[in-house]
Formats: sequence, C-alpha cells, structure tokens
Amino acid sequence: MKSISLQKQLILRLLLLVTCLWLLGLFLAGVQLKRELNKTFDSALQETAERILPLALVEIFNREEAKLLQQLPALSAHEERLTYQVRDADGEVLLQSHTARQKSFTTPLRNGFDSQDGYRIYTVSAIQSTYFIQVAEPLAKRRDAVLNTLLIMAMPLLLLLPLCLLMAVFLVRQVIRPVRQYGTQLAQRGAGDLTPVAHGNLPHELEPMRQAVNQLMRRLQSALEAERHFTANAAHELRTPLATMMAQTQRLEKTLNDEASRLKAGQLVTTLNHLVNLSDKLLQLAKADSSGLLTDTPQDLSLLLSLIADEYQRSGVQDLQLQLPQQAVKACIDADAFSILVKNLIENAIKHGEANSRITVQLSVKGELRVVNACEPLNAEQLKRLHERFFRASVTTPGSGLGLAIVDALVKGMGGQIQLLSPASDSDKGFEAVVQLPIQS
Repeated sequence: MKSISLQKQLILRLLLLVTCLWLLGLFLAGVQLKRELNKTFDSALQETAERILPLALVEIFNREEAKLLQQLPALSAHEERLTYQVRDADGEVLLQSHTARQKSFTTPLRNGFDSQDGYRIYTVSAIQSTYFIQVAEPLAKRRDAVLNTLLIMAMPLLLLLPLCLLMAVFLVRQVIRPVRQYGTQLAQRGAGDLTPVAHGNLPHELEPMRQAVNQLMRRLQSALEAERHFTANAAHELRTPLATMMAQTQRLEKTLNDEASRLKAGQLVTTLNHLVNLSDKLLQLAKADSSGLLTDTPQDLSLLLSLIADEYQRSGVQDLQLQLPQQAVKACIDADAFSILVKNLIENAIKHGEANSRITVQLSVKGELRVVNACEPLNAEQLKRLHERFFRASVTTPGSGLGLAIVDALVKGMGGQIQLLSPASDSDKGFEAVVQLPIQS
C-alpha cells in the first residue's frame, strides 16, 4: 500500500482551504460591491434626471412649437452612457439626447426606478405630472464596472497565492520537523538499541504514540534479554558437564583395548567436540544480539586484526595472508565483538576453503574488511541464505551453521554493512566476505 505524505496532505489541504476562502471572500465582496455600486449609480441617475428636467422644460417652453420633437446635438463625438427623453402626459417625446432615437423607452410614466430591456431607467415628473423625463443607463455598463473592480481586487490576491504556497510549505515543514527528527532518531539506532526515545520537541498530540513505542520497545527489550540470558546461561551451564564428559570419554578411550570400542569412543569424542563448539557459538550469538557492541573509546582495528591473524599464523592451520594499511584504523567497536567477528570469518574461510589454499584478510583505511578464500562458487540461493541461523551450504563440512549468522548480527549491531560474494572479486571461483565497519573519521 502506497504511503501518504503527511506534509503533502497538509500543504494541499491548507492551499485548498485558502483558495476556497479566497473565492468565497471574492464572491461576497462582489455581491456587496454590486449592491453599493447600484446604489451609487441609481443616485447618479436620479440626480442627473432632476438636474436636466428644469433645463429641458426651459428649452421646450422657449421654442415656437412645444409639441415638436427636438433632439439636442452633441458638442463632440463621444459614447453617451446616459440617454434621456422628455415626454408629455400623453407619452409624446418632446426632447431627447442625441442617441436616444436608437432607444425606445416603453416603461410607464411613473416616478421611480425601473429596469427593462437591459436598461436601468429613472422617471421623474414636473408641473403636476404634465411633463416627464426618463434617464436610462445600460445595465451592461454596471456589470462591466463590477467585474473590472473585482479584477482589480483579485490581481493582488492572485499574486499573493505563490507567497501563500511558500509560507504554507515553510510552516508545515516547521510543524513536521519534530516528527521527522523523531523518525530519524529511531532510524539511526542500532539493531540492539531498544532504550526509550527522548521526548524532544514532539507535538503533544503525538505523545501517546511515543509512549506506546517506548512501551513496545521496553517489552521487546525484556523479551530479547530473557532470550539472550537463557541462551547464554544454557550454553555456559553446558560447558562444564561437556568438558567433564569430554575428559572422561578421552580417558575411557585410552583404557579400551577393543578396537571397535575405541572407535565408538572416538565418535563420542567427536560429538562432544561438536557440542562444545555449538555452546561456544551460542555464547557468541548471545553476545552478537546484545547491545554492548560499541564503546565510547575508539579501538585500533589494525592492531586487533594483527593479533588475531598472528594467532592463526602461528598455529599453522592455514596459509593466512594479512594486508593492513599503514595508518591506524580506529572505530568505537568492542574489542571482543570485533575478535568474534574476525574469527568467525576466518574459521568459515578455513572450513569451506580448499585444502592448502591461501586465505586473504585485508583491512582498508576506510574500514572495509575483506576475507577471501578459494573454493567452488556458491549458487545464488545458497548465497542468499548464508546469513540464516543453522543454515549450512555444505552438509559434508563440519560446523553449526551459526558462523555467518553471528557475523551478520555483529555487523548490524555495530551499524555496519556486510556483502557476501561468490565467486570472489576478480576471480571465477572462491568466496569473499566484505564488511564495512563504522570507523572514526
């Protein structure tokens, strides 16, 4: 299921809310603006009619024929916004503006406002309702005025929308930052670090989640510690009786005269050796699963690796070639954990490598540890399962199937990375383990 970005959801919804509120505000402003402009235009229309009517009556009374239609000429060419007509009580047009002939005022001759055929018309009478003047204004002009005013109002707001977007992104990121820091704090923890997470700046609404995570981590830590203690105690308790049984079996083997009995006693010694090795591996696995793999004091990995390799070289078990950098490689890794890691890699190379073949152990200045041996290459399925506990790629080779599982647990607990290759680099055969350790820069 695809995850949903909380930051993206907040930004989109905030912008949608701001846009809807902006449109609603613009609509309400338009309604109010239309109402106010209509009042203003109606007032101007009424004042125009009342001012023109006396002048028109003087013009009518001073001419020779009062009933004759007179059209006043325009002083200059222009678009006439307001047109008017003066009529008598019978509706006969006596005087009109220069473009009024194109219009037909068919509204009743009564005082007041009226709207008809796309015009707003104001009618006023004089001399006991014997003369009437009607002044008309196109409603389209009013609509244009409202739209132009709204456009002028909307332009600054449109320019502010990108600023609103930037501010929304900034503010949401500020709010989400404690959540991201909380997630980063969890992600940066090692595999064995199950200590409670500090409060930090986490929002109050997410405090129950933090408490639930801490409770879960405490329960998980208790369960893992109980399992580790059981494994370590069981392995430790087995060592003494196994050592006793080993000594008694070896003494018994020397006292037996029958060849068949000595053969059976030897097989028993081999089995006991396997159990002893298994108990040692279980102790190492308990160490690998613990949280004490890192230290506050940096260790010189070159020196530790040199001591471990010297132990194998003096034993003469295998041809071991060690390659170390000239400068020290320091890391805050527990010395015992590093020793277990290297020894398991070398023992795995010895067990599964070809007889009398060379094993190469190399440590780079960047903290990259390589252990290479010569063997037949493994297939992809075997290579994929090597880190599983008790998995053995070859059932004919003695072992517990825990060596590389211990290595994998140690590397993860140290905060490093491991890569298993077969065939080895620059070869068509062999096996290579590449471990990237977290070193001090």
